[in-house]
Amino acid sequence: MRFPLSSAVVGLLAVSTGALTTSSRAAAPAAGYEEVRDWPKLPSGVQLGEVPGVDVDAQGHVFVFHRPGRGFEPSATEVLEDPAVLEIDAETGKLIASWGAKTFLVPHGITVDDQNNIWLTDVGLQQVLKYSHDGRRLMTLGQPRVGGWDATHFNQPTDIAIRKDGSFYVSDGYVNSRVALFDRNGVFLREWGKKGSGDAQFSNPHGLAFAPNGDVLVADRENSRIQVFDRQGAFKRQWLGARDTGRVFAVAVDPPTNGVLKLDRDWKTVASIGFGAAGDPVFNAVHDIAVGRDGSIYVAETRTKRVVKLRPR
Repeated sequence: MRFPLSSAVVGLLAVSTGALTTSSRAAAPAAGYEEVRDWPKLPSGVQLGEVPGVDVDAQGHVFVFHRPGRGFEPSATEVLEDPAVLEIDAETGKLIASWGAKTFLVPHGITVDDQNNIWLTDVGLQQVLKYSHDGRRLMTLGQPRVGGWDATHFNQPTDIAIRKDGSFYVSDGYVNSRVALFDRNGVFLREWGKKGSGDAQFSNPHGLAFAPNGDVLVADRENSRIQVFDRQGAFKRQWLGARDTGRVFAVAVDPPTNGVLKLDRDWKTVASIGFGAAGDPVFNAVHDIAVGRDGSIYVAETRTKRVVKLRPR
């Protein structure tokens, strides 16, 4: 499931910056975590494409939403031939199941809800989609391949966050600049946001999470900040701690080296992994984060087409 923002932790930020690093180094203890090498262990013939999304289900299985054979190409017209959703055993790294062949155009966000349903955004299809755990489509929002800004259209939506009552928020997105709220049946309730850098304005709202008190955290990517809103979208505060390091993704950040930050509830950095530190794992183009029940962190990367597992020591 999406990282539970507990009373002790505000969030994890996946951060990337400037130059790309392709060198490989031995993993060493870093901020209480170590990289799990050779994870996942996929069968021959199954190869990860760019990985924009990762989350963890109620059983601790890792769900990966990837782009086999395709980069970030919102104008793509041919659906992906291979399964875009992979279910992976957290311990062994072995593939449990895969689905979604000949279905998606440009996979992006993935969120597992409390009922183990799988929610996805596709920036090529211009849609938000809800699936059962085994890949049966349950709900579709947005007109296929038609971008727009209203109650029935998105324009390259990025992420979903689902409350326990089934209502959900959509960050929308690369072209639009809003957060939209829907009830459990997909009925549009309200929205907030417009293009800009002021309070309650966005420049690519890229990711969503909930604070312990139910506030909505929005990763305002190109504005290099996290904005905090109440449940109805009223602006409360912002976190500008990424201004010196880069762009903020979905409780994930993209800016001059790559790494993971852990923040406490006062928004202070309490742990840092990567960022070129000697002995730390080397990250590249981090895009999303999920945390397992055992505290393991899963970092999705696009350019390197991989998922990095960090295990607590």
